[in-house]
Amino acid sequence: MLLLTEIAGIIPVTKEIKTAIQKQFVKRDCIKSECLHEAGKVAKDLYFIEKGLVRMFYHNDAGKDITYGYYTEGDFITVPDSFFTQTPSKYHMEMMEEGILYAITFSDFNQMLIDHPVMQRLENKTLRAFLLKAGERIAALQFQSAQERYDTLMENQPSIIRRASLGTIASYLGITQETLSRIRARK
Repeated sequence: MLLLTEIAGIIPVTKEIKTAIQKQFVKRDCIKSECLHEAGKVAKDLYFIEKGLVRMFYHNDAGKDITYGYYTEGDFITVPDSFFTQTPSKYHMEMMEEGILYAITFSDFNQMLIDHPVMQRLENKTLRAFLLKAGERIAALQFQSAQERYDTLMENQPSIIRRASLGTIASYLGITQETLSRIRARK
């Protein structure tokens, strides 16, 4: 179970913690295009991606679909502001391909933190990863050219180029599909 391996890299996994993880994280076999979270609702689950590609996105004022980020094997994913504050979100999350996720509800996650305080390290690592990814996203849009943003995606998440549609990649990079095609043609 990749989930246990990932958590064991963060905290010592005792027999009690292993049992709690196996009990509280529920395996979900997901299909392509499955909605994991809908905008306007409270994020109730934290997911661990064992297999598959998840996209977080929103709709801008013009109704255009804008990709915020991609998450792949070994990532924990939720809409962090919604999950941790239990308030409605502006983001959607969907499966970009078939996959296997492990989900834990907000209440079960908080109970696990109470029962096993060392699990707070997992919460801290997850929050830190979300914060760093958000900071990188903002900096890329503010300070990098379209070509540099594409190069960064190729360097940091090369599988996305093969696994995601050109339309969602273009929206993630903040460019049109035509511009993305020109950038790809130069490579």
